[in-house]
Amino acid sequence: MSIEYFISRVWRYLSIAAFVIVLLFTYRGLPDPTAVHFGENGRGDGFLPKNEVFYLFGGIMFAFNILVVLLINSVQKLPANAFQWIPNKKWLIDRKQLNDTVVNWLNFLPAVVNTFLLLILRALLALNDERTFNTDYTYLLVIGVAAIIIWIFYLPIKLLYTNPDVVED
Repeated sequence: MSIEYFISRVWRYLSIAAFVIVLLFTYRGLPDPTAVHFGENGRGDGFLPKNEVFYLFGGIMFAFNILVVLLINSVQKLPANAFQWIPNKKWLIDRKQLNDTVVNWLNFLPAVVNTFLLLILRALLALNDERTFNTDYTYLLVIGVAAIIIWIFYLPIKLLYTNPDVVED
């Protein structure tokens, strides 16, 4: 078992568990109706019932994780010639390592998205709390974009600049 395998799975499952816990606590703490859009003065000017916010976030997370699982299963069934585009041909010799690398990479995507949604829920709860004075959460967009960019470039960089492990029989 590689460290990449361990981190991708643990982060994914911990992010799912943390998301569910934060979603339940957020639902409990949100006012009804919940402000989901804020004007220039920092006050809410667009509202949704808190149960719609709960089901919207839960549905997005659930659907996204299911779609990624389906994508992982589809990638594992691809024929060997589907990866001929990889410039580092050493990866094509051991198909199992290539599959494992791609599957680990795909498992990082829901972990990143679940973590980002968790941060958004936390910010939404803080913005709807009248006791919160810090209402600047614009850094969350930067964090989300940076995480997705890192995820996008991780696999191409790994396939270009590393070689698969040599397996001795």
